[in-house]
Amino acid sequence: MTTEPSGDVEIRILELRAVDEMIGKIKAAAALPGAADAVARWRDEYGDEAWRDKGHDHAVVGETLMYLHDAPDGVLVPHARYRDGSEKVYTDAAHADSLG
Repeated sequence: MTTEPSGDVEIRILELRAVDEMIGKIKAAAALPGAADAVARWRDEYGDEAWRDKGHDHAVVGETLMYLHDAPDGVLVPHARYRDGSEKVYTDAAHADSLG
């Protein structure tokens, strides 16, 4: 299910299990050697992500910048930032309203 995009940010609603899997994969990619350097190079070329100041666990996966940020209730929210400047936020139905 997809909600209406807000600017260049689209909120994608997934099952909680899928969101948790994304969180684990992003954390693992961010912990790899050279991840911070790859993120810096990606930003230099394609710009900053929407929640840069709140984001953490950044990693470049393929051609996409992936990262996490904390929702108001502390739940981790996965993000994907694409080269064209668009961004997708992935969450479960229970947290979708708090992100819009």
